[in-house]
Amino acid sequence: MIDVDIENTHDIYSQMNSVWPENNRWYDYTHNIIINFIEKHLSSKLTPNSMHLNAGSGGSEYALKGTCYHVDIAENLINKFEHFTVASIENMPFEDEMFDAVICVGSVLNYCDAVNSIREISRVMKSGGYLVLEFERSNTGELLFTTEYGKVSTKQQYNYMGHNHTLWLYSEKMIIHLLNECGISIEDKTRYHCLSSLVNHITHKEESSGKYAKYDKLVSPLSYFLAHNIILLCKKS
Repeated sequence: MIDVDIENTHDIYSQMNSVWPENNRWYDYTHNIIINFIEKHLSSKLTPNSMHLNAGSGGSEYALKGTCYHVDIAENLINKFEHFTVASIENMPFEDEMFDAVICVGSVLNYCDAVNSIREISRVMKSGGYLVLEFERSNTGELLFTTEYGKVSTKQQYNYMGHNHTLWLYSEKMIIHLLNECGISIEDKTRYHCLSSLVNHITHKEESSGKYAKYDKLVSPLSYFLAHNIILLCKKS
């Protein structure tokens, strides 16, 4: 079991109006990757009658058909929506196989117990349903040449929007193994923040390191060894 401090995370996010920093090259790039990936892969798979879940919503919206349900531990981030539920993604009050698709992005998984979260996400997904899952990897260039690099899970501290955050970084192989155990296969993936993660490892200046994200495609053959983030398109059998 992963030791997750939900109360501390709740306290931090309850003080925020948005989970995305403004005018920050690292997070602007991250946000754009997520939006483009979701809308590219799910727009053609959902209909006006579809129901999809934004798990760990943070108040984010996407241009998708159908009805969206928002879940987050911070009510202030999601109470503007018609369908919102205050809960952790590790324990959601929804029926089995309720949703045609689930979106879990913005490093939400890194604040949670990955085993419980993936099982719960799988439970509420319909057979044949789709999952877009994004998380931060322990295979990151930020940890290259350290004892934490590539670990199944490693606890790391970050300063994010003026608050100290504790995140669990997970190995890519471990998360894919957990998904496969739940009958969820990988259909597409994008790794990103490759060279930028290595620069941040050296400089410890995340915002300025973000300008190197534009070279992701050039260093894609090394992405497994360097990328800080990955976003997956998955399908439940």
